Amino acid sequence: MTGLLSNRTKALFAVLLYVSVAAPAQNVLSRECNLLHSGDCITMERVEYMPAGDEGDGAVWDFSGVEAEGTYRVSYGSIDDSHLAGYDPEKTCKFSLEDGNLQLCGYESRLLGMNYQAPQLVLPLPFQLNQSVTTSYAGEGKYCGHHYERTFGTVSMTADGQGILILSEKDTLRNTLRVYSVTTEAIRLNADSCLNDSDNLKQVITERYQWFARGYRYPVLETVTSSTYDNLDHVATTRHAYRCLPEIQRELTDSVNEQIRLNDQLAAYGQGADTGGGERDAEKRGGGNTNFSYEVQVSNNHVTLTYDVEASAQVRVMVVDVMGTIYRSEQQSSPAGTGYVMNIDCNGLRRGQYVIYINVNGIVYNAKIPVK
Repeated sequence: MTGLLSNRTKALFAVLLYVSVAAPAQNVLSRECNLLHSGDCITMERVEYMPAGDEGDGAVWDFSGVEAEGTYRVSYGSIDDSHLAGYDPEKTCKFSLEDGNLQLCGYESRLLGMNYQAPQLVLPLPFQLNQSVTTSYAGEGKYCGHHYERTFGTVSMTADGQGILILSEKDTLRNTLRVYSVTTEAIRLNADSCLNDSDNLKQVITERYQWFARGYRYPVLETVTSSTYDNLDHVATTRHAYRCLPEIQRELTDSVNEQIRLNDQLAAYGQGADTGGGERDAEKRGGGNTNFSYEVQVSNNHVTLTYDVEASAQVRVMVVDVMGTIYRSEQQSSPAGTGYVMNIDCNGLRRGQYVIYINVNGIVYNAKIPVK
């Protein structure tokens, strides 16, 4: 029987080939390999949104069928010894390189200028699988030139997975580290800065997944889900995904990562083949679209979430207050099935209204819950 192999078959064959050789050193994000580099100018692709897939060591994320929806350019320049500027079509950002971490110090867009008195964490360095960190941030700025805005929140970041990332039959990237982050933000807006504290409060919850392949400076893939609330009433949820292909990053002047890619290639071809376990690893797939039905019940400050899923899903639940603070967080993996239950004890929380925020493979559901 003759004929051409499909792209999915080629990608799977590439996985079986890659898992048959010895793995290179663990992918650890570092200042030398992953810090923004002054002078870099890269082409980013906007792509269709996809669920993030499995976490843990040995994951396989197959995004070979994802289509590009447009491109834009991002560039970086030096401000001084400890600060960089980032430029994209929507805003200019100022980054700090202090304390070994990459932090956002402020930004300017067409509508908003923001300065952070306590910078917002962008990427902790060094960072590796199973590490996590939580920090707070706060800033003040002006919206449309005359409305004072105050913002504050937290960033929680975890390196939650490592494995193989499949972009196409040509790009199968071993030793890819996935970083998951949740940013909660509370926003006050008023024309008079003295009245800022008395305004209605808006909340934003942003979940971000970034895939860092060993030997490449910038995330190869990124998904962002952002939900906005007005005094805990859900306003909107947006979902976006971006890609910076390996072929683009290989064009950068980056001797450090170029040497890493060369060393890993030499090490792979220098080892004997051992095909044991290849098929088992290849069967681990990123999640697909998930039909989800659920019910939330509250009794004596105990929240019970009962749900059904028609396909395998990662279900992540958070209880958030009006300030955007996360008080409870739970997650579990659920194969297709019915009658799943998650219990969250809200005793000890202050009386008032909260939001239960449910993310199922990137699709967000929410409901208000009372705590008495």
